[in-house]
Formats: sequence, C-alpha cells, structure tokens
Amino acid sequence: MSEPEGCAGQLSVVIPNYNHGRFLETAVAAHLGQRRPPLEVIVVDDASTDDSVAVVTALQAQEPRIRLLRQDRNRRVNAAMNRGLAEARGDYVCFSAADDLVGPDFAAENLALLDACPQAAFAFSDPAELLGESGIVREFPLYLSTAPAYLEAERMIAIMRRAFFTISSNTAVYRRDRLQEIGGFAEDLEWYADWWVNYVLAYRHGAGYVPRRLAWFRVSPQSYSAKGVRDAAAQRAVTDRVLAMLDEPRYADVAPLFRRSGLMTEFSLRGLGWLLSDRRGRRYLTPHLALRMGARGLWDGLRPLAPLGARRWLRRRASGLAGQGRHDV
Repeated sequence: MSEPEGCAGQLSVVIPNYNHGRFLETAVAAHLGQRRPPLEVIVVDDASTDDSVAVVTALQAQEPRIRLLRQDRNRRVNAAMNRGLAEARGDYVCFSAADDLVGPDFAAENLALLDACPQAAFAFSDPAELLGESGIVREFPLYLSTAPAYLEAERMIAIMRRAFFTISSNTAVYRRDRLQEIGGFAEDLEWYADWWVNYVLAYRHGAGYVPRRLAWFRVSPQSYSAKGVRDAAAQRAVTDRVLAMLDEPRYADVAPLFRRSGLMTEFSLRGLGWLLSDRRGRRYLTPHLALRMGARGLWDGLRPLAPLGARRWLRRRASGLAGQGRHDV
C-alpha cells in the first residue's frame, strides 16, 4: 500500500474499536464537533461481534468524513491503530478509544501548539478519567507549565527525574510523519506500545504540553491495559521486551535518556525484582530508579487512602514550575 499524501495542517482521527458500539456515536460526534474540525474520522473495527459496524455505517450515511476500516479478524488495539495510521491522510493524527471523549477545544489547542513548535513530535494535555459509566470525572493536572509550552528532551528528563507522570495518549496529537518514522505502535509491547512511542518521540524531538483538560479516558477494571497490568507474567514479558528494544541499535540515542530519567515500565517492588534479576535490567537500575520504585510501591498502598486534593498538592510540589517561562509559547 502506498503512503497517503498528507493534507497540510489537517487532523486525522483514528478510533480503534472492538465491541464498543454503544459508545461510538458519542465519540465520533465529539470529534466532528471540534472547533477546528478534523479532515476525517477513521473507525478501525477489530472484528467486533456487536452492532459496531451497523452504527458506523449509519453514521457514514450522514457524514462523508467518517471512514470505516474492518479487520478480517481480531488483531487487538495496536494493530488497529497501525492500520488507521497507514490509511490516515492528515499531517496530524490522534488515537481515541471508542469509549473515550474529547472536548470541543481538543484539536484547536493541540494543533495551535504544534503549529507554533514545529520541532515537537506531538502535543499532549492534562489527563482526566471517566469512572466507568457513572458520570464521575476525576482530573489530574500535571503542573508541567503555566501556559502552553515546548518541552525539549533535557527538560523532559529533568521533569521525569523530579516527578513521575505518564503521558495519556488519548490527549495527544502526533505529527504523522514522526510517528511513521519509528514504525508506529510496536504490537508486541501490548499496553505499553503508546508509552514507548511517547517517550521515544519526546526524547528525540521534544513535545508540546497544554496545561488544560481537553480529553477524558474511561477507566474500567476490564480494560485491555488494566487486565494486562494485573497479570504479573504478562507485565514481566512486556518489561523484558522493552529492555530488549533499548538494546537495539536503532534506539541507541534514546536508551541513555531512559536511564538518566529513571524511566521504566513499572514502578513497583516486583518491578525492582525483575530488573535486579536481569543483566539488561541492572544497567538501567540506578540508585535514583531503585529509590523511586520502592517509594512508588509504598505509595500505591497509601494512595487509595489519600484525598484527591492531597494527591494534587503532592504532584504540584514535585513537578515545580520555576524557571519555565522562557520555554512557554
């Protein structure tokens, strides 16, 4: 398949879907109703057995910007995202789960920052959770800047050393060419494929950050990532794969940055044990990372007891905002 020709300055939305037909209409409408509308919304149906295809087909009859791609069998979310990436025509692309939501400023604010920072590989914003179908929303400000900012690699490393955070991929808008340069989402990294993409791109090109809530991801104990993290054997296998990839020549530029920033797939006591037992893992197990993994293991036990306000205060204290004005855009 030949690579699609880019549509300058326009956004392609990719929605991987498996049996989430009941959420699709709302998710698609949120993207089409953006203040800066997308070029297209590509729904990649991963061999759903519910009414997903019928829902999208009905939506297509009303809106020509909707495209439906059907997988011949269930290949899981990373394959679906890669299929959408290969078919996308916009210069920019985002990936939104069928049960996630975006606000009306999602595209406009991310794209404005990318327009202002051509060196950034992607832009992201503060995460927020939808708790199942309860209607309850929880926000988690990252406090990385007081205004939209470009975070170059060294600044990202400094932030990561000071305060661990995860870039929520549902908040991100990527430059399509940058994402394609690294081969999209590594399917064998399972639920860490987007984590890997985000930090490789950030350490190579820097990233833009919008200090606002622009999107929400739905939290469910039965989600793909939640089930994976609970499976110790599967989680260990993914960690081993990350260590193997860091050894590959094509990642020689970012491997030292992962080590310097104390970045690893799991911050827990069991994760500490995995690194200690692996020759490759011990190369990344700095005193800083060991302390972080132990502290995070302790915090995971205490966190459910801590009020949300206290957790935000701790994150703000850890992140810090001093000396960042010269980077804001």
